[in-house]
Amino acid sequence: MRTRTAAAILGAAAFVAVSGHPAHARLVDLYAGGTAGGVTGWGTTKNTPDFFDSTRGAGVGFNLGVKVLFIDLSAGFLEVLNGSGTSGTFIQLLLGGEVDVPLGAARLADGGSVQVLQPRLAGGFAFGTPGQVNAPLTDAQISAKGIVGDAVLGYEYFLNPFIAVGAEGTFGWHYLFGGDVVNASQGHSSGYHVLALGTVTFHLGH
Repeated sequence: MRTRTAAAILGAAAFVAVSGHPAHARLVDLYAGGTAGGVTGWGTTKNTPDFFDSTRGAGVGFNLGVKVLFIDLSAGFLEVLNGSGTSGTFIQLLLGGEVDVPLGAARLADGGSVQVLQPRLAGGFAFGTPGQVNAPLTDAQISAKGIVGDAVLGYEYFLNPFIAVGAEGTFGWHYLFGGDVVNASQGHSSGYHVLALGTVTFHLGH
């Protein structure tokens, strides 16, 4: 039910925005930036602990990726904090579709919109660790891995053609199993995760 509701909200926002304004998009957009906010989640598999049972709270991280027209390939890293340090990290590698929808009449020097709404649907792979990552990331550090699907609604305010501040909310589904468990069904957990993040992003493209 929650999944259908999130998808309906995202679809409605995209339809209304696109129908009211022409699309605003770079042909190619390379981007990287920092994120900060909160993350929570829960499992729906009975008698199986979920990764987000112990990994929730305030978080800091980064996103980087490339978008060609509306096809978006991205990687996101989020370190979740607790009172004594890092409770875990959540890493996503995603492929999806995103549209940039201009809001308001204000324009940048290059003609781009100052305010942009960014609905996105994406899916891919996720990895979780029970504490801080020690680079390089190895299998020994991973406590959960699997697949995810995310519905994201983002907003950016461009300070200039290359730097934007904003916010994004994510409602996602995950199916994860323990880092050393593949075939044992008792080690698998499905559930949902929610992220609310502020963003500062650097864009380079045309």
